[in-house]
Parts: sequence; structure tokens; C-alpha cells
Amino acid sequence: MPKFNSYFPVPSVEGPEVLIIATPDGVETLNATASQIAGAPANSMPSGAFFAEEGAKISRFGDRFFIGGASDYPALNTRDVARQDWLSALMATTSIGPWALENAQAASLSRFGNSAFVAGSRTSDALKSRDMLGHTPSTIGVAAWGIADDTTNPTVTTAYAYYGEAWRMPGVNYQPSFVMELEAVNLGGPAHGVSTPYHPNCGGGTYAIQIGAGGGQTEGTADCEAGIVFVSNPDSWKTGILFGHASLSGTNGQDGGYGNAISMACHQGIEWRTPETREYVQGLDAGAMLFSTVTKTQNGQRLQFADDGFMITNMSGELLFSVAPNMAPTNTVNIQAGSGQAAAGIYVQKGEDGSPNLGLYPAAGGEIQMSSPIASPGHAVPSSAEGGFLHLNVNGKDYRVPLFSVAQVGG
Repeated sequence: MPKFNSYFPVPSVEGPEVLIIATPDGVETLNATASQIAGAPANSMPSGAFFAEEGAKISRFGDRFFIGGASDYPALNTRDVARQDWLSALMATTSIGPWALENAQAASLSRFGNSAFVAGSRTSDALKSRDMLGHTPSTIGVAAWGIADDTTNPTVTTAYAYYGEAWRMPGVNYQPSFVMELEAVNLGGPAHGVSTPYHPNCGGGTYAIQIGAGGGQTEGTADCEAGIVFVSNPDSWKTGILFGHASLSGTNGQDGGYGNAISMACHQGIEWRTPETREYVQGLDAGAMLFSTVTKTQNGQRLQFADDGFMITNMSGELLFSVAPNMAPTNTVNIQAGSGQAAAGIYVQKGEDGSPNLGLYPAAGGEIQMSSPIASPGHAVPSSAEGGFLHLNVNGKDYRVPLFSVAQVGG
């Protein structure tokens, strides 16, 4: 019989073989079958290495699976442990505490600053495996479900299919921190089609994010509340949505081009809700809205803020209406539909060192036209104007228009 630890290796192990397990010095031994060893929970200490040839291994605690730095957490049912992983130790310094790994079924923490978890899937493999799988699956790199099935009311449970945090620690002032970056990489050239609100996805189109509702279910579902929601938790965002100056095709934010930041369909718009409460809901009602009901491009208008004024043009760029800027505006013009006894009209509100004049400037040969019923035709003109005179300046010359009272000229 060969001496201990010098047996020839067997090509394979089927399970019923009896294996001898011994301490390194060979003093204590234990007989076990391969199936018994495979079914035994393995608690292993971290190796401290990353590559297999240097001694790296996977660490497992019973039914929980910890990789890398996560294996430093002893998988106990308390956060107050003597030996913590680096993430729990960092979270313990904050107001919320080290909750991440305490409730984790599986976790991977990088010890070396590398990617903690990588997943990939290929459509070519999905196509090749369709006979084996019985269908052609969607190729998904990472899939997650958070199921809300607690029907008690009230309840404190909340479902998250994905949750992430990016922490900026004190003194980090050079590089930004991202909760998530989604990169769309197009290696296939221009897409075969155009993405529009009426046809969002085109052949070959590459999209950084798509937010759907319904999960592909064909029955039993209802409309979801919102695609993107910004909340304070408890801090606020300085900007809700920000487009980098060169992030849109067509312009770099400084040239004369144009980049389309948001595209919506007809009858879709933007609402500003009021802080009023109605039906026990604050913000239920809209106080202002901006939307379009234009059904043909040739009937549309464009709103543009330019260096030389605020302009409304048609879709060909031809000017319809403009407001020119003033370096030192001292007057404001109010256009109102009168209330009570006030008449609808245009009112000049005089400002400091301003002018009370209201100018009307027709083109050469043009007219100022007004439509009004004719009163007292054929009557003699009174010798005096009871209401005084209205001052008009036409082509640089002052004129006075007499203002006769109703009693002077009749109804």
C-alpha cells in the first residue's frame, strides 16, 4: 500500500467513492464520499489574491455567496460585527449605517479597484441556442426584478428592481461621480430609419435608455404613473435634465446649427402644476401649460430667443412677430383684455426717465385702420371740443384731433 498522500489520481469522481480527508500532517483522518463533500456547506476565508494562479478563490457562507472583499463580512444577522467588509465599514460612518451586506444573498466587492461584477450576453448565442431553449430569447446582460406582493395596508415594504448609489467622499474635487452611466456604442454606421415620436425605434437604432410600461404583459396591467421622477432624499438636484453643449447632433452649442433636445408628438406638452390642494391632492391642477396642436408643418410656428430679439416665425424661418431688445428699457407695454369697465387694449406704463408715447409705424403709404360705427352723419361740427384734443404725430408733424362729447354730436 502506498504511503499516505502518494496515491495515484483518479480520472473522475462519481460520488460513491470513499475519500480520505486528513489534516496536513496526516495524523487525523476522516472517511467521506464525494457526494457528501459536494453537499457540505463551505465556509472559506478570503485568499487576498485576485488571479487563480496566485491563490484566488470564491468564498461561500452556506446559502450566501460572497466574492472578493464581500467575504470579509461574516454573514451574521447583525451589523455590529468585529470584522467588516470595506463597504460596511464605510457605511457605518454615515447616518444610515451598514445595511448593504447584512441582507445580501450574494455580493461582490472589489479589493483591487477593478469591476466588482461584469455580465454579458450575445444575440448570436441566442440565435444559435434557440432549438435548445425552445425559443429565441432577448439578450440581456443583467436582469433584475423587485416584486411588490405585500398586500397589507398600510405597509412599509417597497420594491426596487435596481437600486444604486454613488458616493462622493470629502476632498474629492477633480473627477465626477456617477450613479449610472449608460453608453450607446454604434459600430454599424447610420441607422436604417429615423426615430420619431410616432416611430420611436428604427432598424439599427442605438439607444442609451428606453423606458417601457407594462413589461410586455398582454392583460391585467394598467397605466404606470411616470417614466422619470426626481425627488429629494433629502437633498435636491440643481438641474433636472442637462444636455452637454456638444451632446446633440447638429450643433456644438456655439455654432449656428440646431440640435433637437426633446421631441414630442402632437397634443403632447409640458405642464406646470399649482401648489393648490384639491381632492386631498396637492398639485392636482395645472396652472400653465405649453403644447402644440399643429397638424401640418406648413401651419406651424417657431419660437426663438435670439441676440437681436424674441421672434416668432413660421416653419420656414420667415418672421411673423418680434420684440426687439432695449439696452435700458424704461417702459413696459401691457396688452390686456379689460376687466370690469376697463377696455381691452395696449397700455404704456411709464418708467423712470421713460416716455409715455405709444408708437404705431405702418410701412410707407400704409394706413392705420380702425372700424367703428359712424355717429351723427350730416350734423354740423361743434365750434368747441368739449373733450379737448388728442395729440398725434404723423411723419414728424404734430396734429390735434378734436374730441367731441356725445352731447355735442349725438349718439
